[in-house]
Amino acid sequence: MRKRIYAIFLICLHWLLFAAASLCMGLAITVAIQWITGGTLPGIWNWASKYPANLLMTTLLYALAVAILGALIGRLWISGALVGLAGLLLALVDYFKIAINGSPLELADFGMAGRIGAIAKVAGELIPPLDFWLSAVMLVLCVTLLALTRRLTMLNGQIRFLTFSLYVLLAVMLSVPSSARAFGGRLGMDFNVRLDPATNHEHHGLTLSLWRDCFLQSKPPAEGYGKEYMQDVLARVDELLLENGTSDIPETSPNIIFILSESFFDPTRLPGVIYGQDPVENFHSLEKEGISGILHSHHLGYGTGNIEISMLTASAVQTCSLEQTCAPCTAKFTNASIPWRNNIQRLTAIMRKWHMLIMTNYTTER
Repeated sequence: MRKRIYAIFLICLHWLLFAAASLCMGLAITVAIQWITGGTLPGIWNWASKYPANLLMTTLLYALAVAILGALIGRLWISGALVGLAGLLLALVDYFKIAINGSPLELADFGMAGRIGAIAKVAGELIPPLDFWLSAVMLVLCVTLLALTRRLTMLNGQIRFLTFSLYVLLAVMLSVPSSARAFGGRLGMDFNVRLDPATNHEHHGLTLSLWRDCFLQSKPPAEGYGKEYMQDVLARVDELLLENGTSDIPETSPNIIFILSESFFDPTRLPGVIYGQDPVENFHSLEKEGISGILHSHHLGYGTGNIEISMLTASAVQTCSLEQTCAPCTAKFTNASIPWRNNIQRLTAIMRKWHMLIMTNYTTER
């Protein structure tokens, strides 16, 4: 009887040590990623103290990955090394993307994996920062500690199978939108508001920002909203103009011209630079002739074709799913290597999220 109780005690102890070691390795990977993307240890502390729930959730995600792989192969230190390596590579890609175009890694960027070679050529020489190597050393020390204590965390037989099944079940729960939102909601995560990539990255961290974006709630259109509704609104506007005697509606709609040029910019907006005369005088005179302003874009460097898609179709590319994202797509809409370059009219026929202007008989040409 005593031997049986002692055996059960050892099994429970090994299981608890296995779970605790997985959690510690998950925390180490989280810190390593934040170290690379944040740049400093004080920055990690500030992020963790400001968003403790996000730190906890990120740690749980990596701990779950370590535990599943550890239970599968029976060696927790090997799974820690593999998941840690994946985390380091993910953080390094995020660091390089910020270095290239100033914006952090997004879900849509994974669709461009097949073009990584071309992107690397455009980016030039990319060297991992010192923080990457320091983080790697930290993870190596953690993996070494797991290897030295491997007998304490080793699971065998049915316990190993049950542990693997339990953690896989938890992973499935965190992969299903309804349960993921419910779990994240208890930690204060908002799945309704779409954040710009920089704010999302700063608030949630790299890993959690990607996980959160997988489960964002789609916003259905308001009841009754559609092309017919907008036509009724325009008809009502015409009626009001006629009642007030101010109707001066042209029979034909005016042309609206967009000039999309990646080579042009307004040099007078550069801070601290003074010119003897206006270097873009014609441009500024055209601004004064009509309505003008600044149009901000989330795309810099590669991926600027998404701006053209948004302009020509009025479709917000950020709201598309990963399969529908236009920039990495090479064959979904057209056989051309760059779809918006050779077959824009076919794209506009497929993407029917028309803007109010397009609803009123506007079409796009290139």
